[in-house]
Amino acid sequence: MSNFSIQLLTWFDQHGRTNLPWQAIHSNHPEGITNNPKIGQHEESCTNVYHVWLSEIMLQQTQVATVIDYFNRFTQVFPTLDDLAHASEDAVLAQWAGLGYYARARNLHKTAKIIVCEYGGKFPQEFEQVIALPGIGRSTAGAILSLSFKQKHTILDGNVKRVLARVHQVEGHYSQSATLNQLWQLADHYTPNTRTNHYTQAIMDLGATICTRSQPKCSHCPVDNLCNSNKNQTQSEYPIPKPKKIKPNRSIAMLVFIKNGHIHLYKRPSKGIWGGLWSFIECEDNPETINRALLEFDPSCSIITKLPIFKHTFTHYHLNIHTIIVSCSQNNHHKFYNPKLLSVGTPKPVSSIISQLDKHTKQTQ
Repeated sequence: MSNFSIQLLTWFDQHGRTNLPWQAIHSNHPEGITNNPKIGQHEESCTNVYHVWLSEIMLQQTQVATVIDYFNRFTQVFPTLDDLAHASEDAVLAQWAGLGYYARARNLHKTAKIIVCEYGGKFPQEFEQVIALPGIGRSTAGAILSLSFKQKHTILDGNVKRVLARVHQVEGHYSQSATLNQLWQLADHYTPNTRTNHYTQAIMDLGATICTRSQPKCSHCPVDNLCNSNKNQTQSEYPIPKPKKIKPNRSIAMLVFIKNGHIHLYKRPSKGIWGGLWSFIECEDNPETINRALLEFDPSCSIITKLPIFKHTFTHYHLNIHTIIVSCSQNNHHKFYNPKLLSVGTPKPVSSIISQLDKHTKQTQ
């Protein structure tokens, strides 16, 4: 075992995170799940693979502090993998709403169904089987098998990339294949043959709590003596940042059709932004297109008010949303829903608009 791994594991035994909700220990004893003792002290126990898998998917592109509440609510509604597999997509997306990157939730749901149908409800333990499941890549598969089954597999999530890039002053950004390959080689080199599950958690913890993006706590780092960035005081220069691109702006109008205090929503296609979520009808934000959309929906509708334009930012662009509140005639035959009784997933901007609707719905009753 390398000095890097030894020092990291020694630190982990004293300072590693062991109180995250998905780290509850499933013991071989009849008591089953205990209330989270120190991971390093229970070699005969393992974590709940459903919880590990769910947390790893939620933690893609999302920080722990945000994920905890979502994880707790999600597992209350879907306590087991079987519960998730037999739920509707709308029910799953409703619990995911606000967490973003909704393909993760759809893939999670698809994977649960596959595991129930093809693996008898038991999470597969072969790497090739796991990586073939929807939404699971090389690093996520490695983390699941390492943390849940103590198998030796390498991970390379964002935290690990940052740690290794600083320790070795790796040039280039992760998006470059040569840089990514170098990081995988380093990650493989340091992953030990024993205590792999602890090492996996340890290096993620190091990146999340010590080797942070800004103001890393180098004086508390267990591998500071091995870190080239610390030695050369170049922590702020690594990892090499991705070249910045100016995000383009898009503008749309969201048409909030209201009848008797109820709102019209439709389910978006599975592919594309907010796939599978329920949303308002939208169109280009110009008078001609808006008028045409209004006439197509209800020729006798009338605009109540227009709310201030607000911005919602995606990974690749900014979306300017112009909300238009519209009153519909009583003989409108489209489907309307009580906004206070919704049990489906809605995008964050839509949820935000709905929360402001009380005063406007009263004008249409």
